[in-house]
Amino acid sequence: MRRSSLNTLRILSGLIGGLWLTACSAPPRATAFVATTRLVSLPIRIAALSQAEDAPTLPAQISFGSAHGRSALYLRFSTELAAHGLPLKAFIALSPRENAPVDTAPTTVEAWRVSAAWQAEQLVTWSDKPQLAPPYARAKLESSAPGEQRIDVTELVRFAAQNPDLDFGIALLGCTGSGHGATFATGISGGSAPRLEVYVR
Repeated sequence: MRRSSLNTLRILSGLIGGLWLTACSAPPRATAFVATTRLVSLPIRIAALSQAEDAPTLPAQISFGSAHGRSALYLRFSTELAAHGLPLKAFIALSPRENAPVDTAPTTVEAWRVSAAWQAEQLVTWSDKPQLAPPYARAKLESSAPGEQRIDVTELVRFAAQNPDLDFGIALLGCTGSGHGATFATGISGGSAPRLEVYVR
């Protein structure tokens, strides 16, 4: 990998590795969390893989469920979240990529626990995928939805809080579809990076 590409990854990690707390006024579809605190974390490490082509650097977007083949997004978040105990709920929020093609059919995305250490610069080809293990979650995503979409990863984050030595991040996996799929920004070049929202009491 070129030195400039490695520097870009390091700079990105430093910029998006933040963790902040906010008073929770309840997310739009979770009115039961009014009396909780919301912890929000951007990934400290992020990588994307596709069966269609190698990715020596982080692409600006990732498409799940496209006709080009399977794809995966690997996310590592701050371990500071574990200090707040078991979450009531946890979500990964994805922002749609601006001007991405729209696919009317929803696509299924699975979220798995990464069970082995990995480095973003070492994930280039599809065969570089790190090992995965349960627990896992599944969600339907739609490229035609106007705003961000969220995947419930509560069980994965609870496992990480209870087993910090086994916390190597979360992988989002999309299967092959028949159209454009659902396309989301990675945050490297415009758009918002994926984020983890954790709700604690």
